[in-house]
Amino acid sequence: MKKYLIYITFLFVVAFSSCDIKEEYEQINSGVMEASGEWWIKFSKTGYETGYLKVITFNTAADDGKEIWISDQGNWKDIKFKCPVDVLSLTFAGTNLTNISATNKVSIKNGKIAKNGGQSTSGVITDAISFEIEFSDEPGVVYKAVGTRKTGFLEDEH
Repeated sequence: MKKYLIYITFLFVVAFSSCDIKEEYEQINSGVMEASGEWWIKFSKTGYETGYLKVITFNTAADDGKEIWISDQGNWKDIKFKCPVDVLSLTFAGTNLTNISATNKVSIKNGKIAKNGGQSTSGVITDAISFEIEFSDEPGVVYKAVGTRKTGFLEDEH
């Protein structure tokens, strides 16, 4: 009986002492927060189109609001490069950008993120992204990338 009393006392001490710990959560926003995210994108050119592929855009270590990383996480052409971005206009572009996942260079034109400008496959209004991408090992071949921000809903996963 004494053993059960010790267990019950221990549970009460743990339960009530853990409630006293309050930490304030401080959200830290990066300089490119509005341009960062997970995207479902289709890449296409004449006679060719991928299905939806996950691409992510995210902050650089400098957090200066001037560049974003763009990565397909090995889902398409193994791209991962830093691209100049204008966060105020939500546009991005760059020429001969170093692709750290491969030996080719990447050029981006007409990159644009449109707030609430897209619709997911389930009909949810979300942000849209579009850009043109060209690779140094395929000169003159321009792929059009069009997609929407990941909603988090299972029915929108591809």
